[in-house]
Amino acid sequence: MTWRAARSLLTLHEQLKRGAPRAAPPGTPADAWGLIGDTLHTSTSDHTPHDFPGWGNDIVTAADFPNAPALGLNAHFVLDDIRRDHDSRVKYGISNGQMFSSYAVSGYPAWTWRPYTGSDGHFTHGHLSVVGDARADDTRPWRTIGAPAPAAAPREDDDPMLSITILEAGKVTSQSIPPVKGGGWPRPAALNVQNDTFGATYALRGYAGNEAGVFAPLWGPTDGDRAGIRTFASGQKVAVPLPQGTSCVSLLRVPLEPAAGGEPVPAYDGHLTASVDFGPIGA
Repeated sequence: MTWRAARSLLTLHEQLKRGAPRAAPPGTPADAWGLIGDTLHTSTSDHTPHDFPGWGNDIVTAADFPNAPALGLNAHFVLDDIRRDHDSRVKYGISNGQMFSSYAVSGYPAWTWRPYTGSDGHFTHGHLSVVGDARADDTRPWRTIGAPAPAAAPREDDDPMLSITILEAGKVTSQSIPPVKGGGWPRPAALNVQNDTFGATYALRGYAGNEAGVFAPLWGPTDGDRAGIRTFASGQKVAVPLPQGTSCVSLLRVPLEPAAGGEPVPAYDGHLTASVDFGPIGA
């Protein structure tokens, strides 16, 4: 049987190999870059060639690619780049036990991640399916790693990489983000923190971690009992540039440091918000 893949999927494979050259074969097995499915794939799978009236016959509309973060290719981040771009060629994507679709499904709005319940959670690879019409032959670069600079530039919108509301003292809030100045986020990023509670000062311990698992204080002393801790006055707003490669932000509400000879000051339980954005908010 003669078959072909939708041309946008060939563009995706070429682009990811260019953007993460260490993950290209032989860095990863050639069969990890799959198009047509094996015998385990059903006749309804997008990896199986189908006929599309008005477009063409025997066309595969799905592509797999490795999840190899240590080699510069994080499949989930790639798919999240594509999800955020709302590309009209997309049907759905799957990785890390989650999936999104370009259409609403079972109470989940279009372009939002939801749990994936298939037998293969796609932890070792990512999957992208494209629509079954001529749009899928559009070979424009995908807005993720490996794209030319203009196409890879992040959209100028207010959608943060990470948004946190911290309400509970003594509980660590740690969130993963795409690596700063890497992958689909080539611009600098900043952690924006604001004390939006009237008349209260609080203390917050902040650390930034990279994909190697190395964490360092975001502010305050670099060692000792108060490492990574600073205070925020009522109404204070602070933007802290994140080091290149940051892929995790860890925040913890802690007690205020008492004045000399004073009584311990408990950690304040009021409202605190933080977000990671492409630079300081309002810049």
